[in-house]
Amino acid sequence: MSLDWTLIATHGGVLALAASAVIMGSLRYNPRLFLRHFPAAVRAAQPPLTSSEKAVGRIVGVALIVLFAGVPIWSASVAARHHALGRGDVLVHAFLVGMISNAVDWLVLDELWLGIGKPRWALPPGVTPADVPWNHQQHFRGFISGTVLFLIVGAMASVVVSGG
Repeated sequence: MSLDWTLIATHGGVLALAASAVIMGSLRYNPRLFLRHFPAAVRAAQPPLTSSEKAVGRIVGVALIVLFAGVPIWSASVAARHHALGRGDVLVHAFLVGMISNAVDWLVLDELWLGIGKPRWALPPGVTPADVPWNHQQHFRGFISGTVLFLIVGAMASVVVSGG
């Protein structure tokens, strides 16, 4: 297995920065876009999402899907042009690029920035940090879901980049 660790780290860092900017930017723009991530009591106290909020939420979701699938696959194709990579190498390369972003999301954004920092701007109107008990288990489950997602993306990359 011949992995280009510099390329993995560089492209993983780019993905982490881009995804973090989309996530935190949209959270800063309107925390209600992330209502489904808040406790049931907070969701129940909020009015339903407006059609405008739903549309923005869909745009954010599509942007994240494009980033999470596109960057690892693109990175694997760059690596395959520069190195002789087998199908397994391509899968692992794309997976690791995605996992850098997944780890940053969990440890830096979720646990450090939102969990410890608890910025008020990241909360919907009328919600205080005391209304949102921090759930480490929920965020770890999100990390596990991200791991599965990036395994799937890695498998997609192995098909796309390795030619079927």
